[in-house]
Amino acid sequence: MTTSTDRSRIAIPQFGTKGKLWLGLLAAVMLGGLAAWGYQLTTGLVVTGMRNVFSWGLYIMMFVLFVGLSAGGLIISSAPKFFHSHRYEGFARLGVLVSLACITVAGLLILPDIGRPERLYQFFTSPDFRSPMVWDFGIVLLYGLLNVWYLWLLTRRDLAARGSPLALGVEDTEVGRERDRTLMFWTAAVALPTAVALHSVTGWIFATQIGRGDWFSPLVAPVFIAKALVSGLGLLLVVSVLADRLTNFEVDREELTSLGKILGIFLAFHVVYLLAAERLPHAWADHFEFWAITSSFLIGESAYFWLWTVVGGAVPLAMLAIPRLRKRVAVIFTASALAVFGTMFEGVRLVFTGYDVANIDLPPGISLGGAYSGITTDVWATAGAYTPTLVEVAVTLGIVAFGALIVTLGLKYVPIQRADEQASYVTDGGSEEGR
Repeated sequence: MTTSTDRSRIAIPQFGTKGKLWLGLLAAVMLGGLAAWGYQLTTGLVVTGMRNVFSWGLYIMMFVLFVGLSAGGLIISSAPKFFHSHRYEGFARLGVLVSLACITVAGLLILPDIGRPERLYQFFTSPDFRSPMVWDFGIVLLYGLLNVWYLWLLTRRDLAARGSPLALGVEDTEVGRERDRTLMFWTAAVALPTAVALHSVTGWIFATQIGRGDWFSPLVAPVFIAKALVSGLGLLLVVSVLADRLTNFEVDREELTSLGKILGIFLAFHVVYLLAAERLPHAWADHFEFWAITSSFLIGESAYFWLWTVVGGAVPLAMLAIPRLRKRVAVIFTASALAVFGTMFEGVRLVFTGYDVANIDLPPGISLGGAYSGITTDVWATAGAYTPTLVEVAVTLGIVAFGALIVTLGLKYVPIQRADEQASYVTDGGSEEGR
């Protein structure tokens, strides 16, 4: 049982000057995003860079990224619980918090993309279950609720020990903690397949588009899962290092190094093996000549390919493959950040390769509707072009800032560090006031 002295030691302090400035920055970005969304609602989707050729843009690119970030974080947090392992225990709560923030961002990104959010109720009143979008919306909602339950389950006894109203009347007892361990196992048993289904359904949205040859492949869903593991673990490591530097959260360096090694394994499987499995058959079928196959396979078709495979793949993989480097926190942080960066541009490449060529290649092509808006007199196109507008960027940044706010407030009001771990840290001489 936690004593009153222990409670005072593990209490999270009030925000200081830097914390208040950070909250002010997030509030300003969110207000800017809200204003940009209001302008989009009153003017229409014509203020975005999307047209009939490019009907998906920045919102869907970031939706795919944050779904993967969320799924990967929950998988990493749930797997040890499911196998009754105490390994990476210090990252479990933070992983679920980050997963909750990311799935919230992903869900909110759907709203500006559909253009008419007031019709969202139709997902509930008249869903078309033949559409993978309906399944994706449903599993995103279910997944978000699962994250809320899982985070509360992991922290409610420590919340009760603090006397926090967030405990919702739960008492801190040894019997209750033992019962929670059983509930954690069953929650992990549900969370793991749900996380896999979450990103698989997102991948199937692309994979079932028979009119888009670059997407129509059974490998898309497995690639999305591998991408989620890379980006989700990468983001968890980035946030954990930042939390260690800026808050009272204390990272276990041995577990951090071990997770860095696992990230290297995920990168090798995703960037090396799955890339070969996806690209080599296409290159062979398209060219059927050794050098043409080799150049198409290795060089790629755009800068996005290089940003993903080299900057976000080969470089962090090389950094994590060297044991001496892998023990350095700065190396793990940099490699993890690069992995998330590369995954983002993999999503950009995915959307651009699917939409840059219109699936109606005969004149007059696809109507752009530009003449009716006064933007352009060219109303037909046989090839796509897309650049996000300032409105899209502002809305997206505002939603991402809301996710950052969830993590910030979670680190303050939720016991992300277990009470026994943090008490041990204080006993060993760590100073909370100086962090």
